[in-house]
Amino acid sequence: MTSVDLIDYHKKEQYPSHKGAIAGLFVVFGAFIGLGLYSLWNLWQVYEVQIMGFITGISPMLADNLWMIGAGLAAIVLLSVGFALGASMAARRLGATLIYIGALFMNLMTWGIVVYLLVTGVYTIQTLLASWTILIPGIFTLFITLLLFTVFRDRIRRAGEIIKLTGQVTLDEKGTFVPPLLAMIFTLFSAILFAGIIVYFMPQILVPGYEFVLETDWGYIVGLVTYLFVTIFFYNFAYSTTSAITYIYMRGRNPSIGDGVKASMGVIGGLVVLSIMSVIVKLIQILIRAATRKSSSPLTRGVGSVGSGILGWVWMLVNYFTIPAMVAEELSATKAIKRSAGLVRKNFVDVMIKETAVRWGFGVLAFMIFIGFAAFGGLFGWMYTGGDLIMTFAYVMIFTVFAAIPSALVLRTFDIVYVTLLYVFIRRKEGDISGKTAIPSSMSSELDRAYNKAQRSD
Repeated sequence: MTSVDLIDYHKKEQYPSHKGAIAGLFVVFGAFIGLGLYSLWNLWQVYEVQIMGFITGISPMLADNLWMIGAGLAAIVLLSVGFALGASMAARRLGATLIYIGALFMNLMTWGIVVYLLVTGVYTIQTLLASWTILIPGIFTLFITLLLFTVFRDRIRRAGEIIKLTGQVTLDEKGTFVPPLLAMIFTLFSAILFAGIIVYFMPQILVPGYEFVLETDWGYIVGLVTYLFVTIFFYNFAYSTTSAITYIYMRGRNPSIGDGVKASMGVIGGLVVLSIMSVIVKLIQILIRAATRKSSSPLTRGVGSVGSGILGWVWMLVNYFTIPAMVAEELSATKAIKRSAGLVRKNFVDVMIKETAVRWGFGVLAFMIFIGFAAFGGLFGWMYTGGDLIMTFAYVMIFTVFAAIPSALVLRTFDIVYVTLLYVFIRRKEGDISGKTAIPSSMSSELDRAYNKAQRSD
């Protein structure tokens, strides 16, 4: 049993405070945002005519009514929330069915490409076998599918129940969508600010073939590190807030977004340290890719890309439960990482099922959102243009592009909630959590049956 639990703070309505870390963050974020806005304002003064000319080329009406850009973005956000809630309803109702559909879709996609190449005559059987690497995605997907639905079928049943519970949590606690949405907005905002800083202060590094000089271009390193830190920290803080809301809800309480923020504030020092560690890992990945990209050997470049990817994947895996454990048990960054690594080692199959089968299922929901946005765009375009087919098709394409916003929102939120639910379930089965939970009795029985069968099969 852990000595500290988030639920105790929620009951007492008193959370830990770390004013020093908060003050430091205000300085870092304030400096980055202030410098970014200063850069953008000066760039606007220089390139206002070109920017307005570009907007006018797209739509003269839009150039005369720039407020419409903000209104359009607000409408997309509201529409995204509506589709996200629809995805929650689908998850609550379908559960494991989403996994089956996702597995079917993935196999059709990977093998469909091969069949298409054979049917169209691009490849013959002989040339296909000679280019056997093209079969690897299909073979891997098929192998994983067979493994999931034979050896690990009971774990799939349990994953399906957790998917249903994910839909239930996000419907009952709609605030779980807010932190990931704000993180997405801030990620875009910080990228624009960083681009503005680079273009205004260090435009020379954008010249093709420019050789980086540390003595004169050190500011770029400082800017890059700051940009990575604020972006990663904001995402970690959003993750922690949604995870805290989910955890408190699962412990039978009624949390608010404010409770999630307070819980994240209570471990803000750990989030800062975790973010710094993540920045270091990201910089090492960048250095590996940069060092091998200059090589004339395709093998060396490939090894660099693979090595960088493996490093990122291992770091993700080690930290799979770090933030849920940190916020629920009030652990430091190092202790939370150690706790996460232990949970991953003991429940590796469940983690892999989440990263394959469950991700396929969530991908089905994202695909449904793309279809819904395209249909809405077609209806809007048809009505707005009076039945012009070409313009209607253009609106369909535009809305399909913007569908990336709600689909990313759903995938991020569902990922956070699902991982937190899996964390709660693991602690519950280990006897670390007792008493009332928000798991319905029928679902609890199904989860226990699936868990016991899976344990016996191991």
